[in-house]
Amino acid sequence: MDKDITEKFPNQEKRQKDFNCSIGFAMTVIGSKWRAIILWHILKANPIRYGQLKKSVPNISHKILSQELKNLELDGIIERKAYATIPPKVEYMPTDRGKSLENILSELCNWGKEYMDTF
Repeated sequence: MDKDITEKFPNQEKRQKDFNCSIGFAMTVIGSKWRAIILWHILKANPIRYGQLKKSVPNISHKILSQELKNLELDGIIERKAYATIPPKVEYMPTDRGKSLENILSELCNWGKEYMDTF
């Protein structure tokens, strides 16, 4: 079930203590090497299965992908739905809080496209 967008994040007090600005707080949620990329693919292929996600982000290890998915789920950014089938089936989809990041990630993607080849 979707977490309310206004619901507190895990460790919110520590995150706010570590940063005096909102951009720092936001970066604790999406700022790891892989987290924004994973979320981008989940937003675009909603819902997406683990295997599809792994193919979409080929350079990430299974360990890191699993850790980042758990962190995104704990933060209420994505939802994990497991089906009782053989073989096991798991799908990931954005929550309302995750969907609220789509425009931000789109702009970040556009910026990257514009400047990627100039560096």
